[in-house]
Amino acid sequence: MTRAEYYKRLWKIFRAYKGRKAKLDYMPVRLWIEPTSVCNLRCVMCPNKDLTKAQKGFMDFDLFKKIINEAKGFVSDVHLLHRGESLLHPRFFDMVRYAHEAGIVTRFHTNGTLLDEDKARRLIEAGLDQFAFSFDGMDKETYESIRVNADFETTVRNITRFLEIKKELGSKKPVTFIELIRFPEVFKKYDAAAQKAFLERFKGLPLDHLHIKELHNWAGDAGQAPPKTSYSPCTFLWHALIIFWDGAVLPCTQDFFGSYTLGSVKDSTIREIWNNEKMVRLREKILARDVADLETCSQCDRLWRRQVLGIPREYLGRALRKSMN
Repeated sequence: MTRAEYYKRLWKIFRAYKGRKAKLDYMPVRLWIEPTSVCNLRCVMCPNKDLTKAQKGFMDFDLFKKIINEAKGFVSDVHLLHRGESLLHPRFFDMVRYAHEAGIVTRFHTNGTLLDEDKARRLIEAGLDQFAFSFDGMDKETYESIRVNADFETTVRNITRFLEIKKELGSKKPVTFIELIRFPEVFKKYDAAAQKAFLERFKGLPLDHLHIKELHNWAGDAGQAPPKTSYSPCTFLWHALIIFWDGAVLPCTQDFFGSYTLGSVKDSTIREIWNNEKMVRLREKILARDVADLETCSQCDRLWRRQVLGIPREYLGRALRKSMN
């Protein structure tokens, strides 16, 4: 999809969203596909550690190909992650390559603990477009208290070596971020000097951006309930779908435990699910602010975030930049 085509699609999405349409005459522009729900860390803010054994698994590669084959005609980009650490999947690099060769922009996040030199080279060679190291805390004590089971120096070394390899290969891609969550208590001790000192570790290396994002409550599965001041319908329902490792399709990334499953790509197509009865009804309820009986939506802070043009500000900026961050 060209940049012009992408922005044309965004305009169509915007009109449908603002026009309060529940049945849409276009397909999603973005997918989240979960290679695995398994993770090697137990981060304090992440509900992953509460997944049951039955909820943990790895996507079959043939199922992944089915999804990409269906999506390549209309999806602009795919996030190859959701609840787990994608580098644990034995065919993750094949997934990146398959989506890349289908002409879809590929993205993912990693905690960076498993990204050794071999994986770093394979990631670049597979054609990944953009990714972020999820890295919370600019010092050892803070980082290891949040990213439980990770080692600060090992992860920093993995990030540094990846950037060195990217530089050695003269590769502009993947566009590389380090992403931190703005934990209020943590950021009280990080002034501009502390941030500068942390970034000095990567001086002269092709780190494209340090991104600090707001903490969210995983729709009630973590953190506190949102202050209910200014409501706006969830934009996910108008532009994206999330697919778990087992093929279950969800309307939003915040539905961590799959409380509102729309169907499965094992026995339906993406096109069929996008406007099926459950999805249309959900859009109608979100538009009507009728969320009290929706386990996920009723507790989600994303419905109450700051807005621009009636759209949550962070999503609008992300969409316009065609960025994961």
